[in-house]
Amino acid sequence: MGKLSKFENVDVIASLEAIMKQNTAFYQSDFEIDKRILREAASRPAAEEKRLLWFSRPSGTCCFRERDVFLKDTRQHNTWRFYGEQTRDKILAYAVELTGKENGIIKGNLYELDYPQHFREVVEKSLPADNYTLLYEHGERVQPAGMYFDGNPDPQLGKFERFEAQPNDPEALHFLMREEKHSYDRLKPGDFKAHITALHDSRIEAEAQRIVAEMKRQDSPNSPNKTHFMVELSPYFMQLASTKDTDRLFAMLPYKTLSFSKIEGRHGTFAFLDKSEDRSRNIRKARPSVRAQLTADKKTTAPKKAAAKRKNHDLEV
Repeated sequence: MGKLSKFENVDVIASLEAIMKQNTAFYQSDFEIDKRILREAASRPAAEEKRLLWFSRPSGTCCFRERDVFLKDTRQHNTWRFYGEQTRDKILAYAVELTGKENGIIKGNLYELDYPQHFREVVEKSLPADNYTLLYEHGERVQPAGMYFDGNPDPQLGKFERFEAQPNDPEALHFLMREEKHSYDRLKPGDFKAHITALHDSRIEAEAQRIVAEMKRQDSPNSPNKTHFMVELSPYFMQLASTKDTDRLFAMLPYKTLSFSKIEGRHGTFAFLDKSEDRSRNIRKARPSVRAQLTADKKTTAPKKAAAKRKNHDLEV
């Protein structure tokens, strides 16, 4: 992964949704839960409620309070670890800091995370939490984390609202959260639109790299009639891809006899190569568009315009 960036004073929900649409092919409805979590966090006064961790994976998204991820044996901690330890999913992860609302829009800062590195830090730095606070409409009570509770109303405290793990050493958790914030603040500001474009481009390139690698691994033609080599296009890629995306993918694959087609009786779309095709080639890198290149050249070579002359109305009578 390249250098990480931070994106300040953004529309948090719209920005995370844009990221999701570059990586989450299935179960995008998970993001409805994330939106509810973000809105509830924005409405609460405590600063720790406004710091969250969010990730997009190919089949869903998750959003948790940052403090909960760093407490051992919580659902949030275990989930954040699981996708690093047990799967090879492509994860796009971000720290989220909510800063306020403008015209009903939740504003805040997003901090790009290197997920493989971050989940290892979660494993190393997380703190034990032996108690849960059960929060009710009219108060709260504390019980050991392993003790059963059912979420029913309490006769004295009223309706059950939620529960949260409590660290054995609260000051250690506060220190850890400060250290995490300092690491985010050191990131350089990035251009969010350029970030989305880079995610989009990398998705297409990654699929091209995967297809080329799969073609090289085939020992013999594997099409139904044994006349072609074939590789299925990723269902995750196809779910997100536009027609332009599949055209770009086709152009990046370095083959003369390439075709994309379906197979009767089977789901999916496949890339086919004639058995005589040279499969040793690597992908073609996408060329920048002529328009983009001309725009870049114009920005670097265009002379600055002289300031327009204005009448000095203060001297007129």
